[in-house]
Amino acid sequence: MHQVFNCITNEHDFAHMLMAMFVLGFGTLCTLIVFHRSQAAISVRRQRIWVTASGVVMGLGIWATHFIALLGHRPGFPVVFDGGITLLTPLISVAGFVGVTHLLSVNKSTNSRIASAAIATLTVTCMHFFGVSALHASAVITYDPATVLVAIAMGFVSFCMTYLLVTKSDRNMRNLLAWFACMAAVLSIHFVSASGTTMVPIDGSSDPVWTLGTGGVSLFIAIGFGAILIVSALAAGLDTAVQDVRTSENRKLALLADSALEALFIVSPEGRIIDANKAAESILGTSRDDLRGSDIFQVMQLEDACDIPTCDNHDFGERPLLLSDGRKIIVDINCRAFHDKASAFNVFAVRDLTQRLRNEARVRALAYQDPLTGLANRVAFNLALASAIRKSPGPADNLAVLIIDMDEFKEVNDQFGHRAGDLLLKTVAKRIKSSVRHSDLVARLGGDEYAVILLGRQGKAEIRTAAESILSAISAPLQIGQRTLGVGASIGISVGAPVSGGPTRILTSADRALYAAKESGRGQVRFYDLPLHLELEQRRGLERELHQALRLGQFELYYQPKVCSSTRTVLGREALIRWNHPDRGLVDPDLFIPIAEQSLLINQIGNWTIRAACEEARSWDEAISVSVNLSARQFLDPDLVDHVRQALRGTGITPSRLEFEVTETALIQNQSLAIAILNELKAMGVQIALDDFGTGYSSMSYIQTFPFDRIKIDRSFVSSMNVNRKSRAIVEAIIHLAHALRIPVVAEGVETEAQALALAMLGCEELQGYLIARPEPMADRAAMSAFGNSLTAA
Repeated sequence: MHQVFNCITNEHDFAHMLMAMFVLGFGTLCTLIVFHRSQAAISVRRQRIWVTASGVVMGLGIWATHFIALLGHRPGFPVVFDGGITLLTPLISVAGFVGVTHLLSVNKSTNSRIASAAIATLTVTCMHFFGVSALHASAVITYDPATVLVAIAMGFVSFCMTYLLVTKSDRNMRNLLAWFACMAAVLSIHFVSASGTTMVPIDGSSDPVWTLGTGGVSLFIAIGFGAILIVSALAAGLDTAVQDVRTSENRKLALLADSALEALFIVSPEGRIIDANKAAESILGTSRDDLRGSDIFQVMQLEDACDIPTCDNHDFGERPLLLSDGRKIIVDINCRAFHDKASAFNVFAVRDLTQRLRNEARVRALAYQDPLTGLANRVAFNLALASAIRKSPGPADNLAVLIIDMDEFKEVNDQFGHRAGDLLLKTVAKRIKSSVRHSDLVARLGGDEYAVILLGRQGKAEIRTAAESILSAISAPLQIGQRTLGVGASIGISVGAPVSGGPTRILTSADRALYAAKESGRGQVRFYDLPLHLELEQRRGLERELHQALRLGQFELYYQPKVCSSTRTVLGREALIRWNHPDRGLVDPDLFIPIAEQSLLINQIGNWTIRAACEEARSWDEAISVSVNLSARQFLDPDLVDHVRQALRGTGITPSRLEFEVTETALIQNQSLAIAILNELKAMGVQIALDDFGTGYSSMSYIQTFPFDRIKIDRSFVSSMNVNRKSRAIVEAIIHLAHALRIPVVAEGVETEAQALALAMLGCEELQGYLIARPEPMADRAAMSAFGNSLTAA
């Protein structure tokens, strides 16, 4: 060690020593920077360029260190350098360290690092001794073998430390330790071997072609190589900055691609996947690493489109895709080709349509399916019916439309609640569905109305059998909790495709048949046939004539008196409308009143009746009232109360002389509205009588809710009360109930004196019937004057 220290302090110029160490340290630092830059390169070509650059920088740095140290050597006699050897020396250093950096870049195993240390040691040793031989023109040089071996060993150990430290996890500490170890390796080989070197001056022993002197040349060379190192470091730093910018931009593009909902694939011209985004992983359930290198046509199952060139734009459209987990999805695939001077590639965009198609199917289900029963709705039924009519050969029996309406469904809702009503609707839907063929269509048109399209039946007999099967299935009792509900329905049928009118015509015919079935007693099956058609045509004719009758004043009022049961004094008269047809004569009210109710003419007829009755009552005694019947349809007229008010004001009779007779059936159809209207009429002073009591629901709630002024016993009980004990008991019960509530009772349909006497004995206050008088027009004054205000049994 003393010999080495003496060599450094006494045989070398201190300024050159510092310069050499600076060049070595800076060159080593630049080498590490450039080498790490090579590891960050994306392409193999760029990585190789930067690896080579790091080897060149290291080789030049070590050569510059060696050359400056030789320039600072003071052997005690003038020296000159062989210029050729001096210029060849860096080639050895550069070649060796380029090999070392390439070896480290491709293989980072321990053996590879030790081999790199050996190559580096050999390179520095060869460069050192070959460089010292440049002094052969000034001296004879000899070496101490032991010292040289020690120098080489120290350099090898230090280089091993340098390259083994490359794998440490702490990058800053790794660079610092590697830098120190590399410095120690180079300095050990140079100065330890220099201490074992002996130079004997021999002036002119050889004559080099090109000689180099010392002095200012050494400073110039140091500055020149220092500049090279600085430029190399700056280039590496600048390129790193540029690469960082590119990496940042690429990261942004990658994030943008990963944020896309579509699966994106970058594909080579050969059809191999280069990269993919996160959506591709999510849709396919495969990682990007597994997708890279795969054939895009196999991944997307486009084997039928392999002949399509990938250099062109192409839309593959919607395609099914079977995934590895067994799921099947529908995707839309598009390919776009991109070309520039540097590269050519394709971008495949794959959009998962599965959820959208499911949503569309759900929307279609909502648009064409009844949400409660799952049956087709009215829209789907109309479309299916139109299609069936187009395919039907004409008025043949192979097409039939059934309209099914539940009987008494409103009562189920009112008594058991909407939950029970919904259960009934769903049960009926299942029963109808199970009673027809799969080729038939069952739909729920709304409310409690269903429709069925029967196809392929042979004749009306087979159609009737199918309808009766449906009716039988519907009519089975339904168990709801502890209750058993009786279920019923009516069916109207229209057979054959209409010549004109389309679905509307056939539905109208089935509706008319349904209405006829309900009129005939419910629980019936009715075809729209010729007799029904003629009957309906007659009714439509009557409807047209009703409009004309209202316009021409063909209606008349007949009056039937109500008398006191004990004195037979006339207390009031009931106004009964009659239609005096110019050709038909008197038309029965039971014939035209239902038609008027269906056509809503009943409101106009009713308003006329109220006005005409009030006009007639104005000429009567003040003690005599007039009664007018109100139908259920009239309660739907929002102007009913105003019409009554105008009639009272226009005729001047007191409101208490006007009485309206209403039935329970009229009340129950819209109870809240009817009660509200009756309360308004009651507030005006008009009398209200409950008509036909005992024949409807006979609900005590109506009597309790509304204070009726009279209760009228239906004629069916009065006519049989003297021959039927049950009828008499019912009459007695009604009278006792009314008396308990302090409501007067009127008995309708009194035809015999025995009935009148029995009613009087039971306490019935008023009588009305043929025994008293038949309904007659008030115009026949002569007939009515015979009665005056008192009627006898004669």
